This record gives sequence, structure tokens and C-alpha cells, in this order.
Amino acid sequence: MKKIHVLRFLVAAVLFAFSVVPCMAQQADKTVTTEQAAKPAKAVKAQKATVTGKININTATVDQLNMLPGVGPAKTKALVDYRTKNGNFKSIEDLMKVPGIKQKKVDKLKEYIIFEGETTLKPVTPAKAAK
Repeated sequence: MKKIHVLRFLVAAVLFAFSVVPCMAQQADKTVTTEQAAKPAKAVKAQKATVTGKININTATVDQLNMLPGVGPAKTKALVDYRTKNGNFKSIEDLMKVPGIKQKKVDKLKEYIIFEGETTLKPVTPAKAAK
């Protein structure tokens, strides 16, 4: 009689394994998918506002230099320190003499840089989305 109980138990366990467990696994997969869908997309690094105009690198203030894309307080300080110590920049290549500024950075900045004249650089305000 004990063999019948053991056999019934094994049959019940096998039926449970083949019917309930796969359903639970599917539900778990759906839960993960739902959680992933609820998560926001990867955050994009915050970037400075897009700017328009030109900046006179020889007369620009610290605030004006900080508006340049990819130029933060450290690079601004380096630019001002170099300009104070060595005088005005004469060419775009002179920027690479500033510690921390390499060719890649110069390539990004050259469309904004002038060496004479008035600074006209200003941030571009994004258009508001229509409702």
C-alpha cells in the first residue's frame, strides 16, 4: 500500500512540474518584461544649451567662455590663465597650447571662435512644443 501512495505522489509531482511550473516561469518572464518597459530609457548626458554666434576668445568674459559647448569651469580657467600669461590668441592653433585642450576640442570650437571684433555668442532657446 505504501508503494501506491509513493506512486501517486510521484505522478502528482510530475504533473505539477509539467503544468504549473512552466506557467509560473512565463509569468515571471512577463513580469520582468513589464518592469523593464516601465523603466525610463537611459538618461542622456546633460549638455549645455546650443549656442549661436561668435566669441572673441581674446576679450570674452568667464561667463561667455562657459557658454561654449564642452567648455566648463576648468577649461575656462585654463583659457583665461593662458591668455593673461601669454597675451592674445593669434590663431586657432594657439588654443592647443592651453593645458587640457586638444585637437578634437579645437575642432568642435572653431566655428564659434574669432580673434577680433565683438562677441555675439548667445544661447539658442528651444522652441516650445505645440500641445
